[in-house]
Amino acid sequence: MDHNDKSRQMDLVRGPFPSVSLITTASWALRDELALCRRLGISAVALSAYKAGRTGWPETVSLAHEFGVAVGCIAHGITADPDDGTAWEREIAALDAAVVGAAGLGASTVLFTTGPSGRLSWEAAADRLIDRVSPVAERAKQLGVRLALENTMQMRSDLSFVHTVRDAAVIARRLDIGMVVDLYCAFQEPDLLGTLRAELDRVQIVQVSDFRVGTLAVPNRWVPGDGDLPMDRLLREVLGLGYCGAVELEILGPAIEEEGPESALRRAYSWLTAQLAVDAEMKP
Repeated sequence: MDHNDKSRQMDLVRGPFPSVSLITTASWALRDELALCRRLGISAVALSAYKAGRTGWPETVSLAHEFGVAVGCIAHGITADPDDGTAWEREIAALDAAVVGAAGLGASTVLFTTGPSGRLSWEAAADRLIDRVSPVAERAKQLGVRLALENTMQMRSDLSFVHTVRDAAVIARRLDIGMVVDLYCAFQEPDLLGTLRAELDRVQIVQVSDFRVGTLAVPNRWVPGDGDLPMDRLLREVLGLGYCGAVELEILGPAIEEEGPESALRRAYSWLTAQLAVDAEMKP
């Protein structure tokens, strides 16, 4: 089985499976990141489009194959102001390159954020985003890749104007694309399970991490269980809806750096695999 076959088969796994966002080790060389994954037994990852582009897409494919790691997702965060047409041309070109690169890697998903709304209303920003992203969404479909919009925390309005799963679903439906659900950002969202139940077929990835109430600086995502979020309950409820895709760790910030990424990822991955094992045992 070649690497592309292995990656695409992640979509065929019966039941949810663990994945790790390599944002935790963003400053590392890709070879070092994948070597860490092999040491920790991590078999599926999400990789930034910037990292893959800097490494080179052919080299990225080669390294993923060498270390036996499936790249299930390529992530691209848009930061251009909606009124900056030149910057948006670059962003769309980068997002399109991520789609093509994902197809070459056998990755099923390209995650993106909307960028800021600038001086536009939410509705006007959404309309403009949809007009710009629609051609990339169509290209992704042609290549067998699913574009997926992620919800973000409101404090990061430089990255996105979509701060709830509900609002991400509004845009995802209009573009006919997928969603990445960050539970860290949505843990207090009203009727979260109702939204997820209605949009479950669009959910490509569910992200988990922890938060300490009172934290005012970002990024600051703790190992699940080290903070105040009821992440075990949230994840159990999402899985109870029948979600069967990737459950992805996304941890970074001062606490992770102080402990060391390898130690923090080891503990976080152990937490995640234990949660998924419990879910599997509870199902007939």
